[in-house]
Amino acid sequence: MVRLSRMADAAGLPTTRLMADFAALSLGPGHLTAADYERLRLYDEGLWGAADRREVAGLRRGHEIVRQANFRADAHGLVADRLACDAYLAAHGLPTAPVLAIFRAGLATSGQNLLRDRGELRDFLKAHSNRPLVAQPAEGGRARLLFADRGHDPAADIERLIVETGDTPGVSWRLQPLLTPHPAYGKLTGGRLAPVQLLTIADDIGVRVFRALWRLGGRDDLVASLDLESGHALDLFPAASPHLIEAAPADLAVPDWELLKATAGEGARLFSQFGLLGWDIGPGESGPVILGADPAPDFTLCQLAARRGVLEPEFLAFLADRRHLAGG
Repeated sequence: MVRLSRMADAAGLPTTRLMADFAALSLGPGHLTAADYERLRLYDEGLWGAADRREVAGLRRGHEIVRQANFRADAHGLVADRLACDAYLAAHGLPTAPVLAIFRAGLATSGQNLLRDRGELRDFLKAHSNRPLVAQPAEGGRARLLFADRGHDPAADIERLIVETGDTPGVSWRLQPLLTPHPAYGKLTGGRLAPVQLLTIADDIGVRVFRALWRLGGRDDLVASLDLESGHALDLFPAASPHLIEAAPADLAVPDWELLKATAGEGARLFSQFGLLGWDIGPGESGPVILGADPAPDFTLCQLAARRGVLEPEFLAFLADRRHLAGG
């Protein structure tokens, strides 16, 4: 009841109306829960406008979609492991971020650029503390930015990472340079690479980009909705406050948009076991760079950015095609 009252206050509507609205949506194809209704601000008429909110997928429906689209569960490990995925993509000529070193504690074997204990990790970090680095677990998780603050003591970054890696035994860590963004938007993001997040689908029609948004980040974690044809930003909103929408600058567009979409499409063709994939691709100074792929993408932000659900006719036809292939 507290959640309902909170939403009613935000929407300026009586709780009885929201109760009836949620009840109707919860019986629909999106399998929406009360948490979905609040998280996706489905009570907000100003946000969703004339969109058919029955097409919005909740978290549970999202998990079902992934199982239907990517029924080859044996293939998930290759994409989920970032080291394996990067190596596989790079071996087929797709652009990935370079790996300077891999830290995996306790290994007896030696290898090029392999760091096997805290001493080797500390020596590597000291030798590379003159430029920003990114450290991230190979199995996924939050990336750690090192040496980016010129006013910060590099030794503190080194010791913090050493403590963190010690808390995750049995995990490999990638150490990579911080990539430079395309100059067309670098000033807007303070010199940070801003990834474009895309969903690709593959069926009898072919491989294509189904949804895309641009994670510009910053203090408010800004998200830009995109025109799929041109790559131009349509509007901006903070990821945590999708109702605070403002028009994007008229000249804001993803650089190398056609090449970036083609890169996602080629990656999807390479991973032909999957019907649905999420991609993070950064528009770098030398062109698009694949930062990661996800066989189980979250649909929350892509639905909020487009202000329409994913369960539209094109996507439902794609899911029907995948069910047919799976023998369902």
